[in-house]
Amino acid sequence: MPKENPFIRHFIISLSVFVVLLCVVVFSFTLIQKILVDPQKYFNTDLSPVETQFVVVYISLIIISVLIAYILYLILASRTRAELIARSITKSLVISREQFEGIYEGAPVPYITLDKKACIHNPNKAALRFFGVVSEEIEDKNLFSFLAEEDKNKAEKLLQRYEANIPINREEVRMITKSGVIKWVLLSVFEMSNPESWSYPPIGLATIFDITEQKKLDEAKTEFVSLASHQLRTPATTIKWYTDMLTSGGIGQLSPKQDDYINRVHKVNEEMIDLVDTLLNISKIEIGTFSVESKATNVQELFESVLVELSEQINKKGIRVEKRYRDALLNIKNDPKLLRIVIQNLLSNAVKYTPGNGTITVTLKQSIFEKVITITDSGIGIPKQEQNRIFTKMFRAQNARNLITSQGTGLGLYMVKSIVDALGGSISFVSEENKGSSFIVKI
Repeated sequence: MPKENPFIRHFIISLSVFVVLLCVVVFSFTLIQKILVDPQKYFNTDLSPVETQFVVVYISLIIISVLIAYILYLILASRTRAELIARSITKSLVISREQFEGIYEGAPVPYITLDKKACIHNPNKAALRFFGVVSEEIEDKNLFSFLAEEDKNKAEKLLQRYEANIPINREEVRMITKSGVIKWVLLSVFEMSNPESWSYPPIGLATIFDITEQKKLDEAKTEFVSLASHQLRTPATTIKWYTDMLTSGGIGQLSPKQDDYINRVHKVNEEMIDLVDTLLNISKIEIGTFSVESKATNVQELFESVLVELSEQINKKGIRVEKRYRDALLNIKNDPKLLRIVIQNLLSNAVKYTPGNGTITVTLKQSIFEKVITITDSGIGIPKQEQNRIFTKMFRAQNARNLITSQGTGLGLYMVKSIVDALGGSISFVSEENKGSSFIVKI
Protein backbone atom coordinates (compact mmCIF):
# COMPACT_ATOMS: atom_id res chain seq x y z
CA MET A 1 0.00 0.00 0.00
CA PRO A 2 1.26 3.55 -0.72
CA LYS A 3 2.50 5.46 2.30
CA GLU A 4 0.06 8.17 3.55
CA ASN A 5 1.33 11.71 3.25
CA PRO A 6 1.03 13.41 6.73
CA PHE A 7 0.97 16.88 5.14
CA ILE A 8 -2.11 16.04 3.08
CA ARG A 9 -3.81 14.49 6.11
CA HIS A 10 -3.10 17.60 8.21
CA PHE A 11 -4.39 19.86 5.44
CA ILE A 12 -7.68 17.94 5.08
CA ILE A 13 -8.36 18.01 8.87
CA SER A 14 -7.55 21.72 9.12
CA LEU A 15 -9.72 22.57 6.14
CA SER A 16 -12.63 20.56 7.60
CA VAL A 17 -12.43 22.36 10.97
CA PHE A 18 -12.24 25.71 9.17
CA VAL A 19 -15.36 24.94 7.11
CA VAL A 20 -17.28 23.87 10.23
CA LEU A 21 -16.36 27.08 12.09
CA LEU A 22 -17.24 29.19 9.08
CA CYS A 23 -20.64 27.47 8.80
CA VAL A 24 -21.30 28.07 12.49
CA VAL A 25 -20.63 31.81 12.06
CA VAL A 26 -22.69 32.10 8.88
CA PHE A 27 -25.72 30.21 10.21
CA SER A 28 -25.51 32.09 13.52
CA PHE A 29 -26.06 35.50 11.89
CA THR A 30 -29.88 35.10 11.69
CA LEU A 31 -30.11 33.86 15.26
CA ILE A 32 -27.88 36.68 16.54
CA GLN A 33 -30.05 39.27 14.78
CA LYS A 34 -33.20 37.89 16.46
CA ILE A 35 -31.53 37.82 19.88
CA LEU A 36 -30.41 41.41 19.51
CA VAL A 37 -33.98 42.50 18.62
CA ASP A 38 -35.73 40.64 21.48
CA PRO A 39 -33.23 39.15 23.95
CA GLN A 40 -35.94 38.43 26.61
CA LYS A 41 -37.56 35.96 24.28
CA TYR A 42 -34.43 33.77 24.21
CA PHE A 43 -32.88 34.38 27.62
CA ASN A 44 -34.69 33.96 30.93
CA THR A 45 -32.43 36.31 32.85
CA ASP A 46 -32.48 39.35 35.06
CA LEU A 47 -30.14 41.22 32.74
CA SER A 48 -31.43 44.26 31.05
CA PRO A 49 -31.91 44.18 27.25
CA VAL A 50 -28.81 46.31 26.77
CA GLU A 51 -26.71 44.00 28.95
CA THR A 52 -28.08 40.93 27.17
CA GLN A 53 -27.22 42.46 23.79
CA PHE A 54 -23.72 43.22 25.06
CA VAL A 55 -23.25 39.57 26.10
CA VAL A 56 -24.42 38.34 22.70
CA VAL A 57 -22.12 40.73 20.86
CA TYR A 58 -19.24 39.73 23.14
CA ILE A 59 -19.82 36.03 22.44
CA SER A 60 -20.02 36.76 18.70
CA LEU A 61 -16.71 38.63 18.83
CA ILE A 62 -15.13 35.68 20.64
CA ILE A 63 -16.35 33.27 17.93
CA ILE A 64 -15.06 35.55 15.17
CA SER A 65 -11.74 35.95 17.02
CA VAL A 66 -11.40 32.16 17.29
CA LEU A 67 -12.09 31.84 13.55
CA ILE A 68 -9.49 34.52 12.70
CA ALA A 69 -6.98 32.94 15.09
CA TYR A 70 -7.52 29.55 13.46
CA ILE A 71 -7.01 31.06 10.02
CA LEU A 72 -3.72 32.60 11.18
CA TYR A 73 -2.73 29.24 12.67
CA LEU A 74 -3.36 27.53 9.35
CA ILE A 75 -1.28 30.11 7.49
CA LEU A 76 1.63 29.90 9.93
CA ALA A 77 1.45 26.10 10.20
CA SER A 78 1.47 25.73 6.42
CA ARG A 79 4.45 28.05 6.11
CA THR A 80 6.34 26.26 8.86
CA ARG A 81 5.58 22.86 7.35
CA ALA A 82 6.70 24.09 3.92
CA GLU A 83 9.95 25.33 5.44
CA LEU A 84 10.50 21.97 7.13
CA ILE A 85 9.85 20.14 3.87
CA ALA A 86 12.20 22.51 2.01
CA ARG A 87 14.90 21.93 4.63
CA SER A 88 14.42 18.17 4.38
CA ILE A 89 14.67 18.27 0.60
CA THR A 90 17.73 20.53 0.72
CA LYS A 91 19.40 18.21 3.21
CA SER A 92 18.67 15.21 0.96
CA LEU A 93 20.11 17.06 -2.04
CA VAL A 94 23.25 17.95 -0.10
CA ILE A 95 23.69 14.34 0.98
CA SER A 96 23.08 13.10 -2.57
CA ARG A 97 25.58 15.62 -3.96
CA GLU A 98 28.19 14.59 -1.41
CA GLN A 99 27.60 10.93 -2.22
CA PHE A 100 27.90 11.65 -5.96
CA GLU A 101 31.09 13.64 -5.47
CA GLY A 102 32.50 10.85 -3.31
CA ILE A 103 31.69 8.21 -5.94
CA TYR A 104 33.02 10.45 -8.72
CA GLU A 105 36.31 11.14 -6.94
CA GLY A 106 36.90 7.58 -5.77
CA ALA A 107 35.83 5.77 -8.95
CA PRO A 108 38.52 3.47 -10.41
CA VAL A 109 37.61 4.66 -13.92
CA PRO A 110 39.02 8.01 -15.11
CA TYR A 111 36.23 10.60 -15.26
CA ILE A 112 36.58 14.14 -16.60
CA THR A 113 33.96 16.87 -16.95
CA LEU A 114 34.21 19.16 -19.98
CA ASP A 115 32.94 22.61 -20.85
CA LYS A 116 31.44 23.51 -24.22
CA LYS A 117 34.92 23.85 -25.77
CA ALA A 118 35.96 20.40 -24.50
CA CYS A 119 38.30 21.91 -21.92
CA ILE A 120 39.01 19.73 -18.89
CA HIS A 121 37.52 20.49 -15.45
CA ASN A 122 37.51 18.54 -12.21
CA PRO A 123 39.32 15.35 -13.29
CA ASN A 124 38.91 12.61 -10.68
CA LYS A 125 41.82 10.83 -9.00
CA ALA A 126 41.82 7.96 -11.50
CA ALA A 127 42.13 10.46 -14.39
CA LEU A 128 45.08 12.16 -12.68
CA ARG A 129 46.77 8.77 -12.18
CA PHE A 130 46.15 7.88 -15.83
CA PHE A 131 47.85 11.05 -17.14
CA GLY A 132 50.44 11.11 -14.32
CA VAL A 133 49.68 14.72 -13.41
CA VAL A 134 48.21 16.91 -10.71
CA SER A 135 44.92 18.67 -11.36
CA GLU A 136 46.45 22.08 -12.20
CA GLU A 137 48.51 20.59 -15.05
CA ILE A 138 45.51 19.56 -17.16
CA GLU A 139 42.82 21.94 -15.91
CA ASP A 140 41.36 24.05 -18.76
CA LYS A 141 43.26 22.09 -21.43
CA ASN A 142 41.41 20.57 -24.38
CA LEU A 143 40.80 16.86 -23.88
CA PHE A 144 41.36 16.01 -27.54
CA SER A 145 44.79 17.67 -27.48
CA PHE A 146 45.98 14.64 -25.48
CA LEU A 147 45.41 12.30 -28.42
CA ALA A 148 48.66 10.96 -29.86
CA GLU A 149 50.11 12.34 -33.08
CA GLU A 150 48.95 9.26 -35.00
CA ASP A 151 45.33 10.11 -34.14
CA LYS A 152 45.39 13.89 -34.75
CA ASN A 153 43.01 13.63 -37.70
CA LYS A 154 40.64 11.58 -35.57
CA ALA A 155 41.01 14.16 -32.78
CA GLU A 156 39.68 16.91 -35.07
CA LYS A 157 36.70 14.78 -36.10
CA LEU A 158 35.92 13.86 -32.48
CA LEU A 159 36.05 17.52 -31.46
CA GLN A 160 33.61 18.39 -34.24
CA ARG A 161 31.27 15.64 -33.07
CA TYR A 162 31.49 16.89 -29.48
CA GLU A 163 30.74 20.48 -30.47
CA ALA A 164 27.76 19.20 -32.49
CA ASN A 165 26.44 17.42 -29.35
CA ILE A 166 26.92 13.98 -30.92
CA PRO A 167 27.80 11.37 -28.26
CA ILE A 168 31.19 9.68 -28.57
CA ASN A 169 30.82 6.04 -27.57
CA ARG A 170 33.81 3.75 -26.95
CA GLU A 171 36.03 5.32 -29.59
CA GLU A 172 39.35 3.48 -29.80
CA VAL A 173 42.15 6.09 -29.74
CA ARG A 174 45.70 6.59 -28.49
CA MET A 175 46.35 9.14 -25.73
CA ILE A 176 49.67 10.47 -24.51
CA THR A 177 50.53 10.92 -20.84
CA LYS A 178 52.83 13.44 -19.15
CA SER A 179 55.76 11.02 -19.30
CA GLY A 180 55.28 10.56 -23.06
CA VAL A 181 53.83 7.07 -22.80
CA ILE A 182 51.17 6.36 -25.43
CA LYS A 183 48.19 4.38 -24.17
CA TRP A 184 45.33 2.81 -26.08
CA VAL A 185 41.95 3.77 -24.62
CA LEU A 186 38.23 3.52 -25.24
CA LEU A 187 37.04 7.13 -25.07
CA SER A 188 33.39 7.97 -24.41
CA VAL A 189 31.92 11.46 -24.01
CA PHE A 190 28.28 12.09 -23.10
CA GLU A 191 26.23 15.20 -22.53
CA MET A 192 25.39 15.99 -18.91
CA SER A 193 23.30 18.55 -17.05
CA ASN A 194 24.91 21.30 -14.99
CA PRO A 195 24.85 20.78 -11.20
CA GLU A 196 24.27 24.22 -9.67
CA SER A 197 26.79 23.52 -6.92
CA TRP A 198 29.68 23.47 -9.39
CA SER A 199 31.44 26.73 -10.08
CA TYR A 200 31.90 26.07 -13.81
CA PRO A 201 29.43 25.03 -16.49
CA PRO A 202 30.15 21.37 -17.41
CA ILE A 203 28.61 20.20 -20.67
CA GLY A 204 30.10 16.73 -21.15
CA LEU A 205 31.34 13.81 -19.09
CA ALA A 206 34.30 11.86 -20.49
CA THR A 207 35.24 8.33 -19.46
CA ILE A 208 38.56 6.72 -20.32
CA PHE A 209 39.10 2.94 -20.30
CA ASP A 210 42.73 1.90 -20.60
CA ILE A 211 43.02 -1.04 -23.03
CA THR A 212 46.79 -0.86 -23.60
CA GLU A 213 47.50 -4.33 -22.24
CA GLN A 214 44.63 -5.81 -24.24
CA LYS A 215 45.96 -4.16 -27.41
CA LYS A 216 49.45 -5.54 -26.76
CA LEU A 217 47.99 -9.00 -26.35
CA ASP A 218 45.94 -8.60 -29.55
CA GLU A 219 49.01 -7.41 -31.44
CA ALA A 220 51.00 -10.40 -30.17
CA LYS A 221 48.23 -12.73 -31.34
CA THR A 222 48.05 -10.97 -34.70
CA GLU A 223 51.82 -11.20 -35.19
CA PHE A 224 51.71 -14.89 -34.32
CA VAL A 225 48.89 -15.50 -36.81
CA SER A 226 50.81 -13.56 -39.44
CA LEU A 227 53.97 -15.57 -38.84
CA ALA A 228 52.08 -18.87 -38.82
CA SER A 229 50.22 -17.91 -42.00
CA HIS A 230 53.45 -17.07 -43.78
CA GLN A 231 54.90 -20.43 -42.76
CA LEU A 232 51.75 -22.27 -43.91
CA ARG A 233 51.54 -20.54 -47.26
CA THR A 234 54.78 -22.00 -48.62
CA PRO A 235 53.85 -25.69 -48.22
CA ALA A 236 50.28 -24.96 -49.35
CA THR A 237 51.58 -23.33 -52.51
CA THR A 238 53.92 -26.27 -53.11
CA ILE A 239 51.03 -28.73 -52.76
CA LYS A 240 49.00 -26.64 -55.22
CA TRP A 241 51.87 -26.75 -57.73
CA TYR A 242 52.15 -30.53 -57.53
CA THR A 243 48.39 -31.13 -57.73
CA ASP A 244 48.15 -28.83 -60.75
CA MET A 245 50.95 -30.81 -62.39
CA LEU A 246 49.25 -34.13 -61.60
CA THR A 247 45.80 -33.07 -62.84
CA SER A 248 47.24 -31.63 -66.05
CA GLY A 249 48.78 -35.01 -66.96
CA GLY A 250 52.27 -33.61 -66.98
CA ILE A 251 53.73 -36.75 -65.39
CA GLY A 252 51.43 -39.30 -66.96
CA GLN A 253 47.79 -40.24 -67.15
CA LEU A 254 45.98 -40.90 -63.88
CA SER A 255 43.33 -43.52 -63.31
CA PRO A 256 39.78 -42.21 -62.59
CA LYS A 257 40.16 -43.07 -58.90
CA GLN A 258 43.55 -41.34 -58.67
CA ASP A 259 42.16 -38.34 -60.52
CA ASP A 260 39.23 -38.12 -58.04
CA TYR A 261 41.58 -38.21 -55.04
CA ILE A 262 43.91 -35.60 -56.54
CA ASN A 263 40.95 -33.28 -57.27
CA ARG A 264 39.79 -33.59 -53.66
CA VAL A 265 43.28 -32.75 -52.40
CA HIS A 266 43.43 -29.83 -54.82
CA LYS A 267 40.07 -28.46 -53.62
CA VAL A 268 40.98 -28.73 -49.92
CA ASN A 269 44.35 -27.13 -50.61
CA GLU A 270 42.66 -24.22 -52.42
CA GLU A 271 40.45 -23.67 -49.36
CA MET A 272 43.54 -23.72 -47.14
CA ILE A 273 45.29 -21.14 -49.34
CA ASP A 274 42.18 -18.92 -49.23
CA LEU A 275 42.11 -19.16 -45.43
CA VAL A 276 45.84 -18.40 -45.16
CA ASP A 277 45.44 -15.39 -47.47
CA THR A 278 42.52 -14.15 -45.36
CA LEU A 279 44.52 -14.51 -42.15
CA LEU A 280 47.47 -12.70 -43.74
CA ASN A 281 45.29 -9.84 -44.93
CA ILE A 282 43.65 -9.45 -41.52
CA SER A 283 47.06 -9.53 -39.84
CA LYS A 284 48.32 -6.79 -42.13
CA ILE A 285 45.24 -4.66 -41.43
CA GLU A 286 45.49 -5.03 -37.66
CA ILE A 287 49.25 -4.55 -37.50
CA GLY A 288 48.98 -1.52 -39.79
CA THR A 289 51.16 -2.79 -42.65
CA PHE A 290 48.28 -2.96 -45.14
CA SER A 291 49.15 -0.22 -47.63
CA VAL A 292 46.65 1.34 -50.02
CA GLU A 293 47.92 1.90 -53.58
CA SER A 294 45.41 4.00 -55.50
CA LYS A 295 45.41 3.89 -59.27
CA ALA A 296 43.02 3.73 -62.20
CA THR A 297 40.51 0.96 -61.52
CA ASN A 298 37.80 -0.60 -63.67
CA VAL A 299 35.26 -2.01 -61.20
CA GLN A 300 33.27 -3.77 -63.93
CA GLU A 301 36.35 -5.77 -64.91
CA LEU A 302 36.90 -6.73 -61.26
CA PHE A 303 33.34 -8.08 -61.07
CA GLU A 304 33.70 -10.01 -64.31
CA SER A 305 36.94 -11.67 -63.17
CA VAL A 306 35.39 -12.71 -59.83
CA LEU A 307 32.26 -14.03 -61.55
CA VAL A 308 34.49 -16.19 -63.78
CA GLU A 309 36.12 -17.65 -60.65
CA LEU A 310 32.72 -18.41 -59.12
CA SER A 311 31.09 -19.59 -62.39
CA GLU A 312 31.29 -23.28 -61.49
CA GLN A 313 29.37 -22.75 -58.22
CA ILE A 314 26.91 -20.36 -59.88
CA ASN A 315 26.12 -22.80 -62.69
CA LYS A 316 25.90 -25.76 -60.33
CA LYS A 317 23.22 -24.03 -58.23
CA GLY A 318 21.43 -22.53 -61.22
CA ILE A 319 21.78 -18.99 -59.85
CA ARG A 320 20.85 -16.14 -62.16
CA VAL A 321 23.18 -13.12 -62.05
CA GLU A 322 21.75 -9.75 -63.07
CA LYS A 323 24.31 -7.09 -63.97
CA ARG A 324 23.21 -3.47 -63.73
CA TYR A 325 26.49 -1.73 -64.53
CA ARG A 326 25.03 1.27 -66.41
CA ASP A 327 28.51 2.25 -67.66
CA ALA A 328 29.43 3.22 -64.11
CA LEU A 329 32.78 2.88 -62.31
CA LEU A 330 34.75 2.20 -65.48
CA ASN A 331 37.68 4.37 -64.44
CA ILE A 332 37.95 5.42 -60.81
CA LYS A 333 40.87 6.12 -58.49
CA ASN A 334 41.15 3.25 -56.02
CA ASP A 335 43.20 0.22 -55.01
CA PRO A 336 42.12 -2.56 -57.43
CA LYS A 337 43.74 -5.31 -55.36
CA LEU A 338 41.92 -4.38 -52.15
CA LEU A 339 38.66 -3.62 -53.94
CA ARG A 340 38.79 -7.03 -55.60
CA ILE A 341 39.06 -8.70 -52.17
CA VAL A 342 35.92 -6.84 -51.10
CA ILE A 343 34.01 -7.83 -54.24
CA GLN A 344 35.22 -11.44 -54.08
CA ASN A 345 34.09 -11.89 -50.48
CA LEU A 346 30.67 -10.28 -50.97
CA LEU A 347 29.94 -12.20 -54.18
CA SER A 348 31.23 -15.45 -52.70
CA ASN A 349 28.89 -15.04 -49.70
CA ALA A 350 25.97 -14.25 -52.01
CA VAL A 351 26.60 -17.45 -54.00
CA LYS A 352 27.19 -19.53 -50.87
CA TYR A 353 24.02 -18.48 -49.06
CA THR A 354 21.63 -18.25 -52.02
CA PRO A 355 19.66 -21.46 -52.62
CA GLY A 356 19.35 -23.12 -56.02
CA ASN A 357 17.65 -21.13 -58.79
CA GLY A 358 18.04 -17.94 -56.78
CA THR A 359 19.05 -14.51 -58.03
CA ILE A 360 22.06 -12.25 -57.41
CA THR A 361 21.95 -8.65 -58.62
CA VAL A 362 25.03 -6.46 -59.02
CA THR A 363 24.32 -2.73 -59.28
CA LEU A 364 26.90 0.00 -59.91
CA LYS A 365 26.09 3.70 -59.53
CA GLN A 366 28.25 6.75 -60.01
CA SER A 367 27.54 10.42 -59.44
CA ILE A 368 29.46 13.57 -58.62
CA PHE A 369 29.00 12.94 -54.92
CA GLU A 370 29.48 9.18 -54.49
CA LYS A 371 30.30 5.83 -56.06
CA VAL A 372 28.13 2.92 -54.92
CA ILE A 373 28.40 -0.85 -55.31
CA THR A 374 25.32 -2.90 -54.33
CA ILE A 375 25.20 -6.70 -54.23
CA THR A 376 21.73 -8.13 -53.61
CA ASP A 377 20.82 -11.80 -53.23
CA SER A 378 17.70 -13.88 -52.61
CA GLY A 379 19.45 -15.99 -49.99
CA ILE A 380 18.83 -17.00 -46.40
CA GLY A 381 19.24 -13.46 -45.02
CA ILE A 382 20.52 -12.49 -41.58
CA PRO A 383 18.40 -12.87 -38.42
CA LYS A 384 17.42 -9.44 -37.07
CA GLN A 385 18.72 -10.14 -33.56
CA GLU A 386 22.19 -10.95 -34.96
CA GLN A 387 22.57 -8.13 -37.48
CA ASN A 388 24.49 -5.84 -35.12
CA ARG A 389 27.31 -8.40 -34.93
CA ILE A 390 27.64 -9.20 -38.62
CA PHE A 391 30.97 -7.34 -39.07
CA THR A 392 32.47 -8.81 -35.89
CA LYS A 393 35.53 -11.02 -36.16
CA MET A 394 34.81 -14.78 -36.04
CA PHE A 395 31.04 -14.26 -36.10
CA ARG A 396 28.64 -16.31 -38.23
CA ALA A 397 24.87 -16.05 -38.02
CA GLN A 398 23.03 -19.05 -36.62
CA ASN A 399 21.16 -19.83 -39.84
CA ALA A 400 24.48 -19.81 -41.74
CA ARG A 401 26.03 -22.24 -39.24
CA ASN A 402 23.05 -24.56 -39.64
CA LEU A 403 23.72 -25.04 -43.37
CA ILE A 404 25.45 -28.39 -43.89
CA THR A 405 26.89 -27.35 -47.26
CA SER A 406 28.28 -24.05 -45.94
CA GLN A 407 31.68 -23.68 -44.36
CA GLY A 408 33.17 -20.42 -43.17
CA THR A 409 35.50 -18.80 -40.68
CA GLY A 410 33.51 -15.69 -39.75
CA LEU A 411 36.41 -13.55 -40.97
CA GLY A 412 35.20 -12.49 -44.42
CA LEU A 413 32.86 -9.62 -43.56
CA TYR A 414 35.19 -8.43 -40.78
CA MET A 415 37.98 -8.20 -43.37
CA VAL A 416 35.65 -6.53 -45.90
CA LYS A 417 34.69 -3.79 -43.46
CA SER A 418 38.32 -3.26 -42.42
CA ILE A 419 39.39 -2.87 -46.06
CA VAL A 420 36.49 -0.55 -46.92
CA ASP A 421 37.40 1.61 -43.90
CA ALA A 422 41.04 1.65 -45.03
CA LEU A 423 39.88 2.80 -48.48
CA GLY A 424 37.98 5.68 -46.85
CA GLY A 425 34.58 4.26 -47.73
CA SER A 426 31.65 2.77 -45.86
CA ILE A 427 29.64 -0.44 -45.94
CA SER A 428 26.08 -1.11 -44.81
CA PHE A 429 23.44 -3.73 -45.41
CA VAL A 430 19.73 -4.44 -45.42
CA SER A 431 18.60 -7.97 -44.73
CA GLU A 432 15.53 -10.02 -43.90
CA GLU A 433 15.73 -13.64 -42.85
CA ASN A 434 14.65 -16.13 -45.56
CA LYS A 435 14.27 -13.30 -48.09
CA GLY A 436 17.78 -12.11 -48.83
CA SER A 437 20.36 -9.40 -48.23
CA SER A 438 21.74 -6.28 -49.90
CA PHE A 439 25.26 -5.06 -49.13
CA ILE A 440 25.99 -1.44 -50.09
CA VAL A 441 29.58 -0.28 -50.46
CA LYS A 442 30.30 3.43 -50.92
CA ILE A 443 33.81 4.26 -52.11
